[in-house]
Amino acid sequence: GLYSLSEASRATVENLEDPVSIRAYFTADLPPPFSSTSRYVKDLLDEYATYSHGMLQYQFIDPVEQETEEDKAKKKEIRQDIFGRAVRERTTQEYELLGLGIPAVQIQVNEGDKLEVKQAYMGIVLRYREKQEVIPLVQDTAGIEYDLTSLIRKLVRPKTPEIAFLTGHEGPDLRRELRRTYGLMEELYNVKEVDLSQEQNIEDTIDGIIIAGAATPFSEAERRAIDQFIMSGRGAVFLLDRISVDRRTLSQNPIDHGLDGLLEHYGVKMGDGLVLDVESSVVNVSHQRRFMQITQPVPYPYISVPRQLNSEHPVTHGLTGVTFPFVSPLENVAAQDAGSTIDMLVTSSEKSWIRQQPFDLHPLQEWGARSIDFEGPQNLVATISGTLKTAFDEPADDDVSATEDSTEASAPRRTETDHARVVVVGGSSILLDQYTSESNQAFVLNLLDWMLLDDAMLSIRTRGLTIAPLDEVSDATRNAMKYLNMLGLPAALVAFGLVRWRIREARRRGLTL
Repeated sequence: GLYSLSEASRATVENLEDPVSIRAYFTADLPPPFSSTSRYVKDLLDEYATYSHGMLQYQFIDPVEQETEEDKAKKKEIRQDIFGRAVRERTTQEYELLGLGIPAVQIQVNEGDKLEVKQAYMGIVLRYREKQEVIPLVQDTAGIEYDLTSLIRKLVRPKTPEIAFLTGHEGPDLRRELRRTYGLMEELYNVKEVDLSQEQNIEDTIDGIIIAGAATPFSEAERRAIDQFIMSGRGAVFLLDRISVDRRTLSQNPIDHGLDGLLEHYGVKMGDGLVLDVESSVVNVSHQRRFMQITQPVPYPYISVPRQLNSEHPVTHGLTGVTFPFVSPLENVAAQDAGSTIDMLVTSSEKSWIRQQPFDLHPLQEWGARSIDFEGPQNLVATISGTLKTAFDEPADDDVSATEDSTEASAPRRTETDHARVVVVGGSSILLDQYTSESNQAFVLNLLDWMLLDDAMLSIRTRGLTIAPLDEVSDATRNAMKYLNMLGLPAALVAFGLVRWRIREARRRGLTL
C-alpha cells in the first residue's frame, strides 16, 4: 500500500553491509499539517530500522531540547537592526544545523487568540562511513520515501552511475534550459558532457548516454561511436525532434539530426510529422483587447497529455499526467527474427492525428471537427531491449588502416549485444524547464534508471503521483447527474417529511381511539 515501506526500500536496507545512521531534526509540537508530516517521517524511519536488522539506526531530535542555557539566554537578547527589525544572535544549535545544511523555516502558529510566526526545523541528515547526505526540508510526505531510499542507495553503492549528454549539435543549453532536470540528475548520477566531434570514443566509465534535441547531423564517425557504445551493452536515451519551436514567437525550424538510419536499424522509425491530440494540455494565451490585456486558457493539441501509458512496463507503471510537447510518432519496424523486444510505453488517444510541415502552431486557431480526420492512437515513446546487432556491417576505413599500422592491441569492434537498453522519445521538449512537472521528472528519471539496469527505484518514484482521471461520460449521463443533484435532495427531503407526517398522524389517531 501507499503507507507501507515499498519492496525497493525494504531490499535496500535489508542488504546493508555497514551501519547507516539517520538524524531527523523536527521541532516538537508543530501545528497541522506539519505535525502529521513529523509523525509520518517517524513511522517511516521505524519501518526502515525494522527491516534493516539493526544496520540502520535513527534519532528523532527536537533542536530546542538540545539548546544549552547560554543558547536560551541568546534567544532572549532581542535587539533591532538599522531597519528597525527585531534580530538576535544565532544559538550554537542553530549554527550547527545551518552547517549541516538544514535551515530554519518560518511557520504560522495560533497561540491562544493570536497568530504568531514560529521558527521550526524539518530536516534529515543521513551518514554512512565518511559520506553524508541531507534533506534540508521535508515539505510533504508524498516523496519522502523515495528521497530517503535513493539517498541511502547513493551513500552505500561503491560507484555512482555516470551519464553523459552528447553535445556539440546545437541542442538545448543544459545548464539554462534544462536546469531543473539537470539538477535532479546530478543528485543521483555523475553527469558529464561529451562532444564526439572532439572525442573519438565514449569513455568506458560512462554507463549511459543521452542524445537530446540535437539540431545538426551527427557524422558517420559519431554514429559509429554511439553504435559501439550500445553494442557494449550500455544504455542510450534518444530524445529527438523534427522541428525546434520558439514558444514565445511560435517560430519553427526543421531539424535533421542524421540519426534516423541508426534508429531504424534498431527497429524504431520516427515519423516526419507531429502528433496532435484532443487529450492535451491547456495553455494561457495573452492578447490585447482595446485597453485590456486578456489571458485566455485554451487547449493546445500540440502538447499531448495521453492517458494511455503502458501499465505493464516498470517505467510507466503508476504514472499519469506526463506531457509530451511537439512530439513525433514512432513505428516498430523491427524484423520478426531480430531478437530484440520493442515496447511502446506511451500512446496518444483515439482522437489524435498527425500534421506535416509547415505547422500552424498558433493556439487560437480553429479546431473544427469537420476539418480534422482522427488517425487513432500514435506511439510516442519506445524501448528496445534484448539482442541488437550493429548498424554498421563493415568497420570504418580509418579503423582498418589503424589496425594495419598499429602493433598495439586495440579494443575489438563489437558487432552484437545480448542486453541492449535503448529508449526513443519522439521529442526532447519534455526535458525543458518550461514544460517540466513532477510527473515529467519522474518519467525522465525512470527512463534513466531503466537504461542503467536499476529497476528497483521505478515504482517507488511514482508513489503519490498517481492521479485518477475522471472517465468521460455522455451528454445524457451528464445531464441526468446534474438534475439528480439539483432535484434529488429536495425530493428526498419532501419524501422524508411526508413519511414523518404520516407516522405522526397514525400515532395521533391511535391515541384518540
